[in-house]
Amino acid sequence: MKLGILLRVTDINACEEKFKQLSDMGFAACQLVFKPAVYTKEDAQRIRSAADQYGVEITAQFCGYHDEDTVWDNYHGFYTSGLNVPLHRESRLNYLYQAADFVSWLGITDMVIHAGFVPNNPFAPEYGLLKTTLHLLATHCKKRGVNVLLETGGESPVTLLRLIRELGHDNVFINLDPANILMYGYGNPVDAVYTFGQYVRNMHGKDGLPPTDPYKLGDEKPVGEGMVDFKTLLCNLRKIGYDRYIIIEREITGDQQIADILKAKAYFENLLSELD
Repeated sequence: MKLGILLRVTDINACEEKFKQLSDMGFAACQLVFKPAVYTKEDAQRIRSAADQYGVEITAQFCGYHDEDTVWDNYHGFYTSGLNVPLHRESRLNYLYQAADFVSWLGITDMVIHAGFVPNNPFAPEYGLLKTTLHLLATHCKKRGVNVLLETGGESPVTLLRLIRELGHDNVFINLDPANILMYGYGNPVDAVYTFGQYVRNMHGKDGLPPTDPYKLGDEKPVGEGMVDFKTLLCNLRKIGYDRYIIIEREITGDQQIADILKAKAYFENLLSELD
């Protein structure tokens, strides 16, 4: 498996510096996070050039939404997160249409999204609306040779499996975030791999704890300090034939973020060496 990081580009004029920093840290892969007001082919060409200059493989683009109205918790998140938010469904879908074009301009095939909370009840009106919206997105992406990777989090693993099966598109997969599965309180990532099987196409190397407050997410932790059993997780991933990427994510900023990312890099390198 290849190690990479989540690379956030907030200023297109600093993208070369961002890829240099990534390379200097010893990484050759990333998931790109880039959320401009408008996606352009010129920006795609600039980012592609910077990645090539430093020998960095862009494994996927993590496509968020341009509005800032999402609340990341286990309460208000139900009505603010992803594509099942009535207030923002249309604008967010149109933004992801743009992002799909941008992904194709970058010359990559995968876009990662937070679809939002997925109801466990497949007969709930919100489930049907979300499934229809994802059908539109997957159809748009298919025409551009782009896969849609649904980030794990606000749903039980079997619910996400049902959603993908019912969509019936061959370009819809899973971006496995093992910490999110714990932090939202819906499952265990080790068990989830068994449920997800061949749909896992990319993975975040992130750690965390289950929630103890029903209104909040569990705490994110540095890799190795949370409750994700990465050794068993990686063994199970290998059993289903996954040999792609571990994209390290640490949701803090500053020097401590860099220190934690480098510790995670060493952690995964040692773990992968043990498993070989």
